[in-house]
Amino acid sequence: MTQPLLIYANIPFCNSKCHFCDWVVQVPVRDLRLGEQSPARQSYLEAIKTQIRVQSPTLRELYHPDIIYWGGGTASILSTGEIESLYGALADEFDLSTVREATIEGSPESLTPDKLRVLRGVGFNRISIGVQAFDDARLRRIGRAHGADQAMKAVRDAHEAGFGNINIDLIVGFPGQSSEEVAESVRTALSLPVNHFSIYPYRASPGTVLRKQVHRGGQLDLNMQLSAYELTRELLTGAGFPEYAMSYFGAPRCQSDEAYYQLRMDWIGFGSGANSLIGRRYLTYEKGKLARYNTNPLAFDVNAPADSPQLTLHFLSQALTTVEGMDARLFQQRTGTPLRTACEQPEVMSYLLKMNDHGRVIVDRDGIRIHPDDIARVFIALNWIDTPGTDDREVIQLTTRT
Repeated sequence: MTQPLLIYANIPFCNSKCHFCDWVVQVPVRDLRLGEQSPARQSYLEAIKTQIRVQSPTLRELYHPDIIYWGGGTASILSTGEIESLYGALADEFDLSTVREATIEGSPESLTPDKLRVLRGVGFNRISIGVQAFDDARLRRIGRAHGADQAMKAVRDAHEAGFGNINIDLIVGFPGQSSEEVAESVRTALSLPVNHFSIYPYRASPGTVLRKQVHRGGQLDLNMQLSAYELTRELLTGAGFPEYAMSYFGAPRCQSDEAYYQLRMDWIGFGSGANSLIGRRYLTYEKGKLARYNTNPLAFDVNAPADSPQLTLHFLSQALTTVEGMDARLFQQRTGTPLRTACEQPEVMSYLLKMNDHGRVIVDRDGIRIHPDDIARVFIALNWIDTPGTDDREVIQLTTRT
């Protein structure tokens, strides 16, 4: 009997290098903004299809596709022809009739009515649109390539194209952002045909333009960020969108994030910058190494045991944002190591104690979780600390290249 599998495809291209985004820090602009006719972009799509074709026979013996997620970067930056070709490569190698949820991430400026119809037609049944704000001045300051009106149109066009499961991303707690601006963005979001909201407190990620601005005198206040998140929570829950994890509001729940954050299943990552958890091994390609991936898409940059302390930190930093937290049974199933044993590592214990300084960390035989009333406070406070173990470069230090 085969196990469920999350299939992730990474599209490492964007129309702009956003000032808040930590993902693009390691990606050269020349690679990030490659156009459809660029030989390097065409080579990338051939390389990712090669990876799919070569790795799928072994995967099919053990797994059946349960969830598909295309992220990035900006997955929707692909042309309709590129989308059909890449989705077709997956359909050629896997029986996709077992897929329950298929999500694609998109940015408003890259979502046309025609492309949205193609996305819905090939098999995507959920779309996540990176709006980030509905204030044009704010969008310019954070380096987005779209405006507020364009974002609202993209959401409505997605609904018209047949997407009944639409998420939008918003960021709150930017330096100097007023409560009025936060409330107005949320109210605008609530006026749209959206059933799920991802609300991320701003984090001054190392290497980003906004982080440098904050260090040069921009104002960032922990209490202000807490207030911005609480205001957002009040508006969304009051409108009938329950919070089921830190930053996530609405229904149905995002199955891909729950599978990934809570280690509910193994996953395979196709593409430069993607990671996989297969057979208790963590495999990944470094971000920003497009040429290396194009040359050899079968050579992982990281091949580490899933119970490495750095990975335990990474897994906990994600699972503990959810109400259920890290399930001991699932952790041992995915890593081969008891959760309690993994948490006895000094760096892991230090991280949990740091969490406990800001909220109630609950440990029992079922696993580890944070009291629901404290999750937001813990993670917003930790946003001010560079969390260890969440960067692939740290994992690489303890592993060998394959």
